[in-house]
Amino acid sequence: MSLRSRIVLAVTAVFAGVSLLAGWLMLAHAETSLRTAFDRATQTRAEWLLSLVSVDPVILPLPTDNERMQVMYHTYGYTRELFRSPGFPDKPTSGRHKGLHHYSYRAITSQTSTEHAPDGRVTLTLAVPDMSLRQDINQLRWVFGIGWLVSLALAFVAGYAVAGWLLRPIQTIVDQANTISNATDSSRIALPKSRDELYQLTDTLNRMLGRIRETVDLQQNFFGAAAHELRTPLTIMKTGLEVTLGNERVDQAVKPFLASQLDEVSRLARLLDEFLTLSHPNDASQMLNVSQVNVPDLAKKCLTQLVPLAIEYGVTTRVELDESVTETLLTDAVKLQHILLNLVENAIKYAVEGSSILVQVTYSAGWLIRVQNQTVRANGPTLDLMQPYFRADPLKEGHGLGLWISHRLTMLLGGKLDLDWQAFTFTSELTLPAITN
Repeated sequence: MSLRSRIVLAVTAVFAGVSLLAGWLMLAHAETSLRTAFDRATQTRAEWLLSLVSVDPVILPLPTDNERMQVMYHTYGYTRELFRSPGFPDKPTSGRHKGLHHYSYRAITSQTSTEHAPDGRVTLTLAVPDMSLRQDINQLRWVFGIGWLVSLALAFVAGYAVAGWLLRPIQTIVDQANTISNATDSSRIALPKSRDELYQLTDTLNRMLGRIRETVDLQQNFFGAAAHELRTPLTIMKTGLEVTLGNERVDQAVKPFLASQLDEVSRLARLLDEFLTLSHPNDASQMLNVSQVNVPDLAKKCLTQLVPLAIEYGVTTRVELDESVTETLLTDAVKLQHILLNLVENAIKYAVEGSSILVQVTYSAGWLIRVQNQTVRANGPTLDLMQPYFRADPLKEGHGLGLWISHRLTMLLGGKLDLDWQAFTFTSELTLPAITN
């Protein structure tokens, strides 16, 4: 739920509670006022009828058809009922009663000493149907209920609009922040004119972005310095191995070992270049060396290069190719080779000893390279494996960077890397865009 919706719901709930309480108090006061006015009118009518009563001789006024009346004469501790209408409520007290035909009545008692009863007093209780009063009260309640619901709906709509207006500066900050594409962007979020909480928020975000830029610059400078320092010894080692391999006096039995070491040094140099590429994402597209690549031949080359590692871990490798496919792929051969080496190397390291690593290379509207290996565990995480420094088995060799680098390089080449781990089988599927010559 968005912040705007939460604000609107909170404000609407508060408004509903406050308006309901205030409305209920006002409704109760209005109902009391209606009953008081009704009772006053009944009281006036009872007093007028009482003024017409005479005890000696007995003269009594008659009520209307809807009214019920009782007249009592009190003298010297003696009470005599002078008149009682049929259906008069049993308890002639002020309030609501049920009389004849189950009508609802309100009874009012008026008493006075008259000139016709000098030795006593006369009380007259008048019960009047309160149907009109109840209709007025019900109508008032309906008006209050409908008015409360309408005002609640209007408050929700108005609150939604007002919340949008109030949150517009925050949305502006969000939009400006989204325009900052990466941590190296020197853009800043424009500060609001008013020095309120939004000003403090924007200023805090700008200072945080500044600290992030400083950290990223420091990291990139470190990568650049480290690369510069590492390139020199790697270049010396590579040159020394090449010179040694070219020396005819070197024992021929040693040359395969030196050649494998030269391949590893070259691979280490390429790995260093890939780290530099990933540390400068803005310049990554400009660092691609695109050429036509024969994907099956590149896959076989990678498997041949990793034969010593497979022997060390006690596994075998086999490749399935479609020899009839002649299409080539327009991509960066070095980066694609690094991806394949990482995928196959990961499969070798985590495979069951004595099992076989299967590499399938197929073409159907695009290149698909599938690498499968048998694992000790039935299943495991896949999304986490493409995060840096995550390893499925901490006891295994490595630093948890191979699949992360492969994933980043695959995105750089415009491809897709999918991982699946089920039924003791780990599968890596590399899909490459169908760009051919």
